[in-house]
Amino acid sequence: MAKLLNEPFTRKEKRYILDMIQGNINRIAVSNDIEEIVCHLNFAVDRLSALAYSRIKELKED
Repeated sequence: MAKLLNEPFTRKEKRYILDMIQGNINRIAVSNDIEEIVCHLNFAVDRLSALAYSRIKELKED
């Protein structure tokens, strides 16, 4: 896990994260429905978790 924190994210990973966060912010900004907002936040967390898991798996294989 420490190696995960020492390795910088690639440009592709940074772009993916920024695009995903911006997309969720845009959807949240136009919604007044708390359930929809929570759903978008949960989706964002799931996608970020998947990215972190992918990074950990990649580093363990090295």
